[in-house]
Formats: sequence, C-alpha cells, structure tokens
Amino acid sequence: MPGIIAVPVTLLALAAAGWAAIASWGVGPPTALWTDLAYRGFGVPLILAGGVLWTRTARARVGVLLIALGVTYYLQFLRVSSHPVLFAVGFCLAFLYVGVFGHLALSLPSGRLRGVGDRVYVAICYLACTGTQVGRYLADRPDGTWNYNIGQVNTRWAIASSLILAVLGITGIVIVLRRLLIALTVRRRRTGPVWAILVIAGVLLIASSLTSAMGLPLDFRLVIEVLMLGGSAAGLIVAYIVSAGLQWRREMHIAELPARLGELHATPLDTLQTSLAEAVGDPTLRLLLPRQGGVLTDLSGSSADDSRDPARTRTPVRRGDGLLCVIEHDAALTETGRATAIAFALAGLVMENVRLYEQVSESRRRLLEAELAERTRIERALHDGAQQGFFAVLTLLGVAHSRAATDGSHQLADLLATAKSQLTDSMKTLRELSQGLDPYELVKKGLGNTLGNLARNHGGRVTYQVPDRRWPGHVESTAYFVIAEGVTNAVKHATPGAAIRVAVAPDGDDVIVTVSDDGQGGADARGTGLRGLTERVAAVGGELRVDSPRGGGTRLVARLPGGPPADSPDPTEGDIP
Repeated sequence: MPGIIAVPVTLLALAAAGWAAIASWGVGPPTALWTDLAYRGFGVPLILAGGVLWTRTARARVGVLLIALGVTYYLQFLRVSSHPVLFAVGFCLAFLYVGVFGHLALSLPSGRLRGVGDRVYVAICYLACTGTQVGRYLADRPDGTWNYNIGQVNTRWAIASSLILAVLGITGIVIVLRRLLIALTVRRRRTGPVWAILVIAGVLLIASSLTSAMGLPLDFRLVIEVLMLGGSAAGLIVAYIVSAGLQWRREMHIAELPARLGELHATPLDTLQTSLAEAVGDPTLRLLLPRQGGVLTDLSGSSADDSRDPARTRTPVRRGDGLLCVIEHDAALTETGRATAIAFALAGLVMENVRLYEQVSESRRRLLEAELAERTRIERALHDGAQQGFFAVLTLLGVAHSRAATDGSHQLADLLATAKSQLTDSMKTLRELSQGLDPYELVKKGLGNTLGNLARNHGGRVTYQVPDRRWPGHVESTAYFVIAEGVTNAVKHATPGAAIRVAVAPDGDDVIVTVSDDGQGGADARGTGLRGLTERVAAVGGELRVDSPRGGGTRLVARLPGGPPADSPDPTEGDIP
C-alpha cells in the first residue's frame, strides 16, 4: 500500500521540481554551471530518497518529510513569475524548506517528534520561516523578478529574517548534538551518520543566514549556499547509505545466528545471551527467566526488577501459552523491526530446545535411577539369597566329600567332587552376573573399594586413583561400567603386560573418569562395546571421548555430571601387586 501512494507522489514531486528549475533557468545574470546545477538540483535527490524510504514501512514518515523538503525548496523559484499570486506565494514561502529541515532533524530516525519540546521548536521554525517572509512582503512591497543570483536590497526585515533563522539553526544544532550525545548506544550507532550530516548542514545554513544579514557580496554568499545545498543533499544520501550498510551488516550477523546457536541445546544460556547481544548489536541485552510466582531472574539467579527506565524495554518470548523467557534490551532495538523480531524468534527456538533438552535429560535421569534401583534390588536378592544358599550347599558337599573319602567310598567321593566343582562354576557365573548388574561393594562402599577388587582380579596390571568420596548412585554406576569396559578392552587388545591406569577426579560439578593403557592403540570408537558405552554415558548427560592413535595406546575419558565437589578430596591410591 505505501508503494502505491509513494510512486505517483514522487513522480508528481519530480515533475514540479523540473518545472520550477526550467522556469527559473537563465533568469538573472549568468552564473557558473556548477552553481546552477547545485541550486536547481538540490531537491531532486531528496525527493528520490524520500520516495524510496516511503515504500519502507519503518521509514515512511522520514520519506514523506524528505519529499516535502525537496518540494518546498522549489517554492522560492516561483519568485521569477510575473504573475502576482505566484510571486506572492513564492516570496512568502521561499524559506519554508528550512522549517521542514528542522522538522526532519528532530524527528529522526522514526519520523515522529518525541515530545512537547520538539513540537514547540518545529512550530516556531515553521512560523519564523513563513512569518518573517510574510512580514517582509507586506512591509517592503517587493516587486520585479527575484532569483538566487539577483542581488536585493538588505532591508531591516531581511536582516531580521536572517538573524532569526540563524538563532533557530543554532538552537536546532544544540538540540541535535545533545540528543546525539545522550542517545542510546544502538540508536547512536544506527543514525549517527545522518545526524552528523544534519549538524554540518545546519552550520552551513547558519553561515548563509549570517552572511546575508551582514550584506556580504553575492558571490561569496553563493559559495556558502552552494556548499550548504550540495553538501546537504549528497551528505544525507551518503549518510543514509552508510546507515543502511550498518543495518545490512547487522542483518548479516543475525543471518549467521542460527549456525552459532545450533549447538546450544546443552550449552549454558550465557552463551545464548552473548551470541544474541552480538547479533543485534546491543551489549546490554539480558535474558530473564520466569520463575514461580511470576518473578523474573537473570542468568545468575538474581531478581530482575523492572526499573521502568525509558531507555530499556522488555520483549517476552512465548510458545503457545507458555513464557520461555523475557529479553531486556535497548529500547532503540524496537525501531529495527524485522531484524530484531527475527533474532528474538531464533532465541525463542533455542530456549524451546533448551527446555525440551532439560525435560528429556530429567526423564532419562529418572529412568536411569529407577533402573539402578531395580538392579540393586536384584543384586542384593542374588547376594543375600541365592548366593548364600549355594554357599551353604557347597559347604555341605565339601563335608560329604571329606567323609566319603575317609570311608573309602571312592565312587561317591568322585560324584561329590563333580557336584562341588559344578556348583562352584555356577556360583562363579552367578557372581559375574550380579557384578554385571552392579557390584555389591559399589552400592555399599563406593568406587574406591570396587576398583580395589577390580585391580586385584587383573594381577597387578591395573593402578587406580580415586577420591575418598561418594557421588549419586547413577553416576557411580556409570563410572564403574566405563572403567570395567575400558579395563576389559585393554586386557583383551593391549600389548600383553601393558600397564592400565584408572583415574577418577572431580572437576567442578563434574566427574572425570579416565582409563588409559600403553598398548598399540587403534581402538574403534564405532565398535559395539564403545558405542554402547557412549550411549550409557550420554544417558546421564555426560560425554565420552576415545583417543587411540595406532602405536600410541588408548585413552578413554568420560565427563559425567556429578554434583558439588566433595569435602574430602584426598585421593586413595592403589597399586595391587
């Protein structure tokens, strides 16, 4: 819809500008071509730029003001007309464009005036630019042909008009500079080039007004005015191009945001906050998380009360009826519209992934704890029930075998020896089965004692180092199976007699489990055993890394989330002969 209106209005404005330029061409004494082009061409780029900006919803008001600035500039050329009405309109509205210029300067970057002070200043500008000329027209009764290159008598009204415009220009520059200095970081970065050009154009406008008030030679005044007109038109366009380039650069940062956030499903949210802040260009951006009772906290857990600072705003990010987070940011970001909305939507997707990941991790943890509890129950039942019963039977068979041998019943003694041997093998199988569930020592006494028994079973090849402390059951169980699988693989595949080292160490809230050997290396991390071990470690939210270069030994490192550090970190070491 804006484009449908903007195109014909822009074409009509360009036609009016062309008519005014042609009508005034050659009127008065000849001047340099560059002077003619600067004077008559000043409004054309402004009208074109305004037409382009009008088609963009976020810049439509700025576009309308630029077209108005270009069109009102050409009103002064009506003074070359011999028609009294056209001459009067051109004379009284010759400097209306200066008021539009002030309106544009104070309304950037949105095109809207911000408050009563701005409206009063702009109203004074319009009144001064037209009122002084109307007074001059009524008092001085000008006649004849007027053009920029025709010198005129510097009357009191002319001097007063020039001085009033100079005062308004100085006031406008002070307002713009103050606004630039106190502007929000994001807004200053985006619109700084445009404001800088406006300040320079304002300075040249003041210089033009003062040279006119002082009655300096026309040639000198024309140089100042050409600099003002040409510099302003070219500068505004360049400044907007630079601003658009900065906007494009920021949108490219946002386009790269999905790749940067793609791996954040298990990464702390401060990484998301940092990446989002860099993408939108606001280092003050914060992620706020909803808690019970509607309280918002920052990522450190501190309450984030709303300070009602007008320089800050908060944007909620929702999925359905649920609030994922609130993004607190520089209020100027709301003016970037589409780019900011895209960035915040991407952040919402990542927050949704984080929430789902936490839910899945919690579900897996509960399943693992339930599995651990069931394994512990079965292991205890086997240890306290079946194994004890078998041991009693084994003892009775031993007594019967001894008596049969004493009584000379060799056939019976042989049968009893066979039964004893088979029962011993069955008990060994049952013991291995129960250890596959969870060693009894692990449940009762922790990793230290369990690794001691494991080391004794391998004839001194295994050395271990483990702190004298406990971790949650599912963590100790996972650590044990990592160690058992790593030691078993080393015994099977490493160089015969190669040393096997086991280390368990806390690392902040995590547990690091390391199994290494001095064998020939070349272990396949995609093999069934290591792949299953990787899945077991992932089930508790950990990660497993396998380093096994050929000829360089094998090293398994598992990082498991294990809770806060222990109070007694002194390690227990073992070297079983």
